Amino acid sequence: MKKVFDRLNLNKAKIWYILLLLLAPLVSLLAIESIHRGSFTAALKWIQESSAAFVISYLFFLLFISTVLFIPKKLFIPFIILQLAFFSIVAFGSYQKFKLRGDYLTPTDLGLVKEGAAFANVLNGFLSVKMAMMAIIILAFIFGIVYYLMKITEPLKWKIRLILSVFAIAGIAAILLNPTVFSIRASAVGNVEEYQKLGLVGGFLNLKEESKVVHPTEYSKREINKIVESLPETEGVDEDFKPNVIVVLAEAFWDPLLLKNLSFEEDPIPYFRSLTKEHSSGELLTHIFGGGTINTELEIMTGMSTRFLPEGKESYNAQVNRPIDALPHVFRNQGYNTTAVHTFKNWFYDRNLTYKWLGYEKFVSMEFFSNPKMIGPYIDDRELMEQTVEELKKTEGPDFINTVTVSSHGPYDDIRYDPLPSCKNTPQLTKVPQYVLDLYCQVLKETDDSIRVLIEGVKELDEPTMVVIYGDHLPMLGYDYAVYREADYFKSIHAYEDYLKLQTTPLLVWDNYSEGKKEDLRMTPNFLGSYILSHAKRDKSPMFAMAEKVYEEGTHVIPKKPFYADEKIDENKLKEYQLLQYDTLFGEQYSYKKNPVKPHDDYFLGSEKMKITKLKMTEKDNLKVTGKHFVSNAKVFVNGEQQTTIFNDEKTLIASVPEKFKGKELEVIVKVLDDKENSIAESNGKKMMME
Repeated sequence: MKKVFDRLNLNKAKIWYILLLLLAPLVSLLAIESIHRGSFTAALKWIQESSAAFVISYLFFLLFISTVLFIPKKLFIPFIILQLAFFSIVAFGSYQKFKLRGDYLTPTDLGLVKEGAAFANVLNGFLSVKMAMMAIIILAFIFGIVYYLMKITEPLKWKIRLILSVFAIAGIAAILLNPTVFSIRASAVGNVEEYQKLGLVGGFLNLKEESKVVHPTEYSKREINKIVESLPETEGVDEDFKPNVIVVLAEAFWDPLLLKNLSFEEDPIPYFRSLTKEHSSGELLTHIFGGGTINTELEIMTGMSTRFLPEGKESYNAQVNRPIDALPHVFRNQGYNTTAVHTFKNWFYDRNLTYKWLGYEKFVSMEFFSNPKMIGPYIDDRELMEQTVEELKKTEGPDFINTVTVSSHGPYDDIRYDPLPSCKNTPQLTKVPQYVLDLYCQVLKETDDSIRVLIEGVKELDEPTMVVIYGDHLPMLGYDYAVYREADYFKSIHAYEDYLKLQTTPLLVWDNYSEGKKEDLRMTPNFLGSYILSHAKRDKSPMFAMAEKVYEEGTHVIPKKPFYADEKIDENKLKEYQLLQYDTLFGEQYSYKKNPVKPHDDYFLGSEKMKITKLKMTEKDNLKVTGKHFVSNAKVFVNGEQQTTIFNDEKTLIASVPEKFKGKELEVIVKVLDDKENSIAESNGKKMMME
């Protein structure tokens, strides 16, 4: 062997360099799979059970690292460490998602990084002193490894490294273009199974490949027109009757009393439960657990189903990037005012853009709530409901309002209440899960009371009104389903009975005009929009007419495909529905040709547009801005520069003005900025001379 090395002109340092190149991918792969699977033992078991996927994964990391083999050693060795750190972070994030929500990273999750960061900012103690010390120790260890490897290795000749890099780039390209190579001898279906059999890289790349939207062979203008023309006309439309319609997405709203092994001395949702005894109510079988609120919301608003989207492409808002004939558009076409109200950041889930495509006239986000009462890091839902009632009061004619709550959002291990009242259930849970359940029950009480605020406010208006309230998904009650597991709520997340338990939320349809008619409801979110239109006696667009047709034919829920048989789903009855959805989201929107869909011409953010009516300098050389519809987040800009601003009330702002502006003409405008410093609302401009 020594003679072979001598002929190749390989000294000890170069041999170490080659060993580093061969071993680094193996170490990276084992470390990443151990993180992603939760243990080193699980990673070794994967190697035994999916040897082909392991070999391809090793080859992927070998080629990936070798793509930069041509760079100097002082950059190459740190790159090895950096790629390990990057993939480890991805693996850890995916593992955490699995523990919290039951599935791993999807391609569309990468587009939700800003959403994850936004909620990470509200976590108390996230960056503890202990974690900081651990990070310092890890960094010191990494620097030590880099220093040692720099000393004992010597790179191969530059020309050899360049040739190897070229081959590596070609190899990586081949794998990326044909990710199914990971599934040799290992068939897999679905998010969890893809990752468990194919590994982190193989699972992700396979899901990415499967998430591509396939153009249906039967899709054509003629076929879509045929489908639209075959839809029955809406029955029961009353042009003289236009009730207000309020749809309330109650964040993580669920009934803890379903935890039958626990005994509660107090009902956390007594008001909501009292309404279900007198009004139509039941169950909404959602398609998400613990997060992904926008999916449930948009299914209801559009009448379309995420179950018709490819695996890994189920982040619904990413698909809405053009006008959609959704509920806001349908109601607006029939003389309604259309408003969305939500007490979180305007850009979260791209709602500021998505709501425009859906046909809303305006979106009142958290930035337009003046000095609201808070519950921990979130605006109190009662503030939201009061704003919803105000939106009803200020308009002429009927209203469609989509209200999205947030104060019951998880995680539930923070300090929102001091002291935290107990659920007073029998002592069955360990300390942390008990705290999580106690906090969740308390935020539920707050949400339940906010529902009371809304219903009582609507009653005072004495207008025909429908209020639809639904939970978007079950709450994440602890790490790895801690509360659910300790309460023995389910046995396996793969059994249909347990799938239903983890996906089903409460649904209520309250109104003050249907004369006591009560229905027992059970449906998936895509059918709720058409039900709302029928209950309001409104005409339906083709998508909602299609949803109603399928519903009337006996299909009330569309679960995951493996559970179609449990619900006796006939896929043939869904083909036209799927084709119409494809036309709407990805096709030519042939179904809109006769009735074009476009956003409202004057869509804006805020409850009302701000207006400056008067400017005046005070005795203290401050600028008094008088007008209307100002909010506490409003900022005064003078000649393009933001000034320190004091909010007096919705009619008055006081701004400091620097000395440099004396003797000059001032051009004043009021803006509302979000947390990204983007201007999301602006008043008219007004000028004055500063003496």
